[in-house]
Formats: sequence, structure tokens, C-alpha cells
Amino acid sequence: MVTARIKSLQKKITSPLLVVKKENLFYFSGQRFIDGYLMISKAQAVYFGNGLEKIDGAKAALIGDMPKFIKPGQTLEVEDSISVEEWNYLKKKLKGVKLEAASGVVERLRSVKSKAELAELEQAYRITAKVFDTVKLQLRKKQWTEEGLASYIRIWGLELGAEDVSFEPIVAAGANAAIPHHRPGMKVLKPNESIVLDFGFKVNGYCSDFTRTVFLGKVPTKLKTAYEAAERAYKEAVAAGSAGMSGGELDQVARGVLGEENMDKHFIHSLGHGTGLEVHELPHVSPGSPMKLENGMVFSIEPGVYFPGIGGIRIEDLVYLEKGQVKYFVKVPVSLKENII
Repeated sequence: MVTARIKSLQKKITSPLLVVKKENLFYFSGQRFIDGYLMISKAQAVYFGNGLEKIDGAKAALIGDMPKFIKPGQTLEVEDSISVEEWNYLKKKLKGVKLEAASGVVERLRSVKSKAELAELEQAYRITAKVFDTVKLQLRKKQWTEEGLASYIRIWGLELGAEDVSFEPIVAAGANAAIPHHRPGMKVLKPNESIVLDFGFKVNGYCSDFTRTVFLGKVPTKLKTAYEAAERAYKEAVAAGSAGMSGGELDQVARGVLGEENMDKHFIHSLGHGTGLEVHELPHVSPGSPMKLENGMVFSIEPGVYFPGIGGIRIEDLVYLEKGQVKYFVKVPVSLKENII
């Protein structure tokens, strides 16, 4: 598998590429804690490390041996996640080699998932869905604070087999729900306000990302209208998603639905993003994005409506494209009725 990934990249590049980003090293090596540099050229792949680690399909060499594999006058593209210190080291070590910063080369390859990767993502999503079911039960049993429920979400996901959270869980209630990336505090969750739950878990390095907005018994009219608009935008985007359309076109589907309800101005972020080894990666499902969606791509669909000082609504699922159409990893109810606790 990893050897095939190296060969796939070799077909796409013209100049040698130095891979330094940890997620990309994992993608090519299958090893979680590998450290070093992987140089991939048309002719060969060489892993520069401490001599103890190896990557299938790549020669092994010490970091100090790098000048043996690229000569003065050649161009070496270097992933732009490299540190300034590392960049300066390479300039000093590789005399006469032209260094160029490269962005998105491996990430573009990673954007199309294999069946094995989709299986990892499905496992991560199943854990996420089970946590949500448990959270709803807990909300019926006792009163929670944002911070307390966020901690519970983290712990329960790990109990169910996740290796880590994809990001720190978001629990945002009342006016805080109008802040998409709110940091949970000591606010008590209570009726008559929206509660946004946004969380995900990692399985073998692959991330899930999920959001639901719930209510404790009562739903204010303004938020009910917003929820129904966001739900329709979500459903129409899912139905419209297809291979060959651009991320910008899909974003516009949801934005257009919200515009019909005069709520597009309250939709303050992109419709979605790719997810895999990173919780935010290619493809971009955002206004004007020209990137074409392809079979095997995994991305979120997450329309939102936010009213500062009042609250907010967001509905999010990860989906993928298969045979040209949107498919779910796991179907979790989205209707308002099923998210009133």
C-alpha cells in the first residue's frame, strides 16, 4: 500500500520532493512515530533518518548523506511545513541546490481515499455516533456545564476505542452557540437555548468530525426557523453533491437555500472541508473553490446559522463520494424533533 503511494506521487512530480510533514510521512510509511525526511524523485525514494527506521519502497540513508542523492544545479521542492531552522540547515548542507517551497502536493494525493482509509474513517465515525447517543442520554439524566460535557465526550470516546480526539470537543450553549469555535466554559446548559455539540475522534490516525445542535425541551421560534433552514440546506447539499462538481458549486447549493430564507448573511463559514489524517484538509468546499470533487474524497457538509448574542445552529456530517454520489459513513438523525431532548 505505502509503496503504491510513493509510485503514485512519482508519476505526478517533475522535481524531487522532500516530505517533512508528519501526516505525510505517516501516509507514505504507515508508521505513526517516524521522524526524518523522505525524498521522492521520479527515479527513487530515499528516507533520511537515524539509520534505525525504514520505509517500504524507499532506500534508507542518514540525514548527513543527503548531498549524495541530489546534486548542485538540481531543484529540490521542500514541503512548506518545514521550520526555518531546518530550511537553513538544508541550504547549508545542499550547496548549489535550488530549494523551492512546495504546498499541497502530497495533500492533493491524500484527498482521494482508498477503501482501507474509508474503513478507518468509518470506524472513527461509528465511535462518534455512539458518543452522541450516550451524550443525549446523559443530558436527560442530569444538568451539565459546557466544560463538564466536553470532558465527558472526550473520555467516553476513548472508552469506546478511539486513540485520541480529532480536536478539543466544542460544547457551546446559548449566546456561545453563535461562536463556531467557542471554547467550553462553566456555562450551565439549560432549556430555551441552542446547544451546539461539535466533536470527533481518531482511529489509526484518521479523524472524524461531527456536529449536532440540540435543545433541552423548548425551542425558541427564531432558532426553530433557523434550524429548519439549516436542515434544508444540509439535505439539499447532500442530495446535490456529485463527482465532477466543484467545491464552490456545492457550497453555493447550501448558501442558496439559506438565501431563500434570508439567512445566508448568518452563514459565516464554508460549507465544508476534507477530513482524513488531518481534521481540515483537501478538498475545500468553500465559496469560489475550483477544486473538483472526485470519487473517494471525504468531506464535511456543515451549514450553520448564527445570531450574535442569541445562539446558533450547525448540522455536520462527514460524507464521501462513491460512484459519483454522496454516501454516509453512518446516518445520524438530523431532524429537529429527534434532537430535542
